[in-house]
Amino acid sequence: MDNPLLRPWRIGTLDLPGRLVKSATHETRATEDGLVTDELLEFYAPMAEAGTPLIITGNLFVSWQGKSAYRQAGIHDDAVIPGLREWAALVHAGGGRLFAQLNHGGRQMTRPAPGVPYAVSASGVREIAQGTKPRPLRAADIPALVESYAAAAERARVAGLDGVQIQMAHGYLLSQFLSPQSNRRRDGYGGSPDGRMRLPLEVLRAVRARVGDDFPVIAKINGTDTLPYGGVRLAEQIALARRLQDEGLDAIEVSRGHFSSFPSTTSGDFSGYVRAQVRDGAMREASRTRRTLMRVIAPVLEAGLSRAFPYREGFNLDQAEQFKRALDIPVICVGGFRTPAAMRAAIDAGRCDAVAAARGLIADPHLYRHCATPTPDAPVCTMCNRCISVAGGLPIGCYDTKVSPRAAT
Repeated sequence: MDNPLLRPWRIGTLDLPGRLVKSATHETRATEDGLVTDELLEFYAPMAEAGTPLIITGNLFVSWQGKSAYRQAGIHDDAVIPGLREWAALVHAGGGRLFAQLNHGGRQMTRPAPGVPYAVSASGVREIAQGTKPRPLRAADIPALVESYAAAAERARVAGLDGVQIQMAHGYLLSQFLSPQSNRRRDGYGGSPDGRMRLPLEVLRAVRARVGDDFPVIAKINGTDTLPYGGVRLAEQIALARRLQDEGLDAIEVSRGHFSSFPSTTSGDFSGYVRAQVRDGAMREASRTRRTLMRVIAPVLEAGLSRAFPYREGFNLDQAEQFKRALDIPVICVGGFRTPAAMRAAIDAGRCDAVAAARGLIADPHLYRHCATPTPDAPVCTMCNRCISVAGGLPIGCYDTKVSPRAAT
């Protein structure tokens, strides 16, 4: 029987042997200078060894201004190239390909990197979850910002990576420009859907001009921000995707959510999630007042999150399917995938061209191998969300004691 996860496909000029993608996750395993470490490579080694067809790095910061978390890997300086080269060699040895995710955190950080005076965003709208009040980017600063993405893409190519993904989702800087909630500008970079998509388009053009037509460039965008008010509309995001396609984008990954609608980028069981973020994760860098408040409301908030975002495989498929109908380039869907059956069904139904997983691969780094050869005792993610609750504080990994001993084999 044909297994759709093993069907070859193409992103731009790049041929891939299968349709499982490792989606970007912040690893919290780099040096504080953003350099690749053995600890980071150890996280990816079993995924690479299992032949995962396409691995996308965690969100690599393109400049010190854009560094958004503790021990985040960077692509901001030529000093990172040797480590990136080693990372690519690791993935290539297993037969897979490696893309760098290019990102700028904007206002989505608890505090700026050392030496950076303040966080920036499209407008001076406070980020709800982390409490950061940014300064609006001046129009005069935008060319240098765009250049930081182009230079980062060039470093990826020099280091031997196989492509780049521009992060336009999840409430980071380019997503902040796209969302009416965070973009209140009245110049050419806001005020209308065309204005709000101007910066993402400029970034794509600069990246494409720098790396050439034969180097794959993809993007990650939201189908919905899941904000209670003022978020992007699906029709506008599809219009953006068409523009990106016309400007030379090679594929698109569809996701959802902002930190401000946290943790709507994911789903499942959130018992202990907020408390772990405050104790061990990114929120431990927040102010004492905010940490205390989060601890007090955590039990109620966690229960509400579990009800609002219950576990469901392929929870972005409804949006991804609409992108696929509108586009000619491949559409990748991320969102709670953990079992080969659900992945195969999504592709076979024509709702997307490939599926991406993050937590599923953290629990079972050999997931792609198990997609090809079913293994009854293979570990399966329980969607407990412990792996991501500590991101930005502790190294990301499977912290479910029922799963992790098997996941490490």
